[in-house]
Amino acid sequence: MAPRRVRKGKQQERRTVPQGGRPTVALALGALMIVSIFAGVVLFLIPEEPPVITHGVAAELLSNNHAVMPGEATDFVLLVENLGSHVDTFTVEVESNDGGFDIQVEPSFESVVVSPGERVPLLVSVVSPNSGELYGHLAVRSQGDASATATVRFNVSATASFGNYSAIGDAVEVQYAGIRARDGVMFDSNLEWLEQSNYPRVSEMDLRHCGPGETPQNYDCYTPHYDLLCAWEVGVPSVDKDPNPPQGCGGMIPGFDAKLVGMQVGQTLAVRIPARDAYGEDPSQGKLGGEDLIFLITLVTIV
Repeated sequence: MAPRRVRKGKQQERRTVPQGGRPTVALALGALMIVSIFAGVVLFLIPEEPPVITHGVAAELLSNNHAVMPGEATDFVLLVENLGSHVDTFTVEVESNDGGFDIQVEPSFESVVVSPGERVPLLVSVVSPNSGELYGHLAVRSQGDASATATVRFNVSATASFGNYSAIGDAVEVQYAGIRARDGVMFDSNLEWLEQSNYPRVSEMDLRHCGPGETPQNYDCYTPHYDLLCAWEVGVPSVDKDPNPPQGCGGMIPGFDAKLVGMQVGQTLAVRIPARDAYGEDPSQGKLGGEDLIFLITLVTIV
């Protein structure tokens, strides 16, 4: 008998499944990592765009239209503001001198360094040899871009006839405005027109005005004052002043007091006072401790 043939079935193909799950995810993550590293290298090698530098300047006077007697001086407070994007240096120059003035920019402030968005005040002394309604122009120019220039006009009424000079020991009455030397912000004034203007001032001066009979409590209101300021025994050291001044008069800070000696009645002058001659060099001593100050002063009368 012939042997039976056994038909063998087709052997099933064996497939090997890799261990660890999904190979496509691992490959994708690896590719993404390589691309990220490559992109980072490319970005690192591409130079950054240089910052855009802009230049701009604004200038204004704290006060204008000063009265002066021919041959005598008056001072203007000039405020220089940096409108550019970076720290800049600005020069102050005389652009026109239509009154034949002797014009002197405060020493060491012929050029000023100002940070962007900040203001710096400086003093300009003007002597008028001529009489009449006169004027001149000052130009403030950026050293970074000479086309960035601001021009201000100052007016002088050189028709005044000033009164007597103040002397050591006098009591005098004055109008004044006080600003911080570092930024020109006003902290005190008895000039009604200036107090009611939009000139930058310390926060307490921006509070609502106190009503009749109301006094400030915890700086919740502000009392403006427009009466003349009476300074007692100007030029006399504080330790030697009479301890009983007339009603309404008092002693001033040393730098202010010293400036009041030798002024003429009707004259307007300005003074820069270092902290040591103002409210002290210690910043913890009140709101003006450690601050250099600038005062604009008009001598109104000698009492």
